[in-house]
Amino acid sequence: MKTSDDVLRVEAMDAGYGHVRVIRNAKVSVRAGEVVGLVGRNGAGKTTFINAVAGLVSASGGTIAVNGQNLRGMPANKRVAAGVAIVPSGGRLFRSLTVEENLTIGVARPSAQQLETVYGLFPEMTALRARYAGKLSGGERQMVAISRALLLQPRLLLLDEPSEGLAPIVVLRLAEAIKSLCSSGMGILLAEQNIKFTDLICHRWYAIDKGDISTVEQVVARDASRQTPEAAAY
Repeated sequence: MKTSDDVLRVEAMDAGYGHVRVIRNAKVSVRAGEVVGLVGRNGAGKTTFINAVAGLVSASGGTIAVNGQNLRGMPANKRVAAGVAIVPSGGRLFRSLTVEENLTIGVARPSAQQLETVYGLFPEMTALRARYAGKLSGGERQMVAISRALLLQPRLLLLDEPSEGLAPIVVLRLAEAIKSLCSSGMGILLAEQNIKFTDLICHRWYAIDKGDISTVEQVVARDASRQTPEAAAY
């Protein structure tokens, strides 16, 4: 039973590949209408965490609750039905399909209103409906990938490094669109190493390093404790 406004609540979760544990004792929450960042360098464990929530990587122990329902052990397709959608790094479209075919491939009979909603979010896509995905720019691919996830009508949207490799003007355009989604009450978890992008859109963030996840407050307290007495005096 849901007892708070948390769209996502992860408690004491471990995750990894086979016998290799990448994520250790993770604790993360995302509230309705909130964008939360998961910030770390390459290899820190961001993608593993995102994929564990989506059901694409095995998680052991703890809880992965979406809207109060524990999804741990549930296959990825069932998590989609429970309100989880993921946009993997790079978008990963079907290059031989058109934009509109990519949008609708995972959705049974999307309504005209649903399609117009995503075209309204990214008007740039309107002229690209019939273009093959293999001919899109990186920014255009990311817009289509986000729109495809939104057609699943998620309560929790997982974004894995959406700004990676994109021009600054495109990053600003994505930031604007992602922020506008909050008004619907959707929760968004954003894995990024681009701190400037994270600062643009996130209400708060976590840091991840070698699979260990910390709140901002924990990072600040840890850094303060490492100061020498001489440095602290200044």
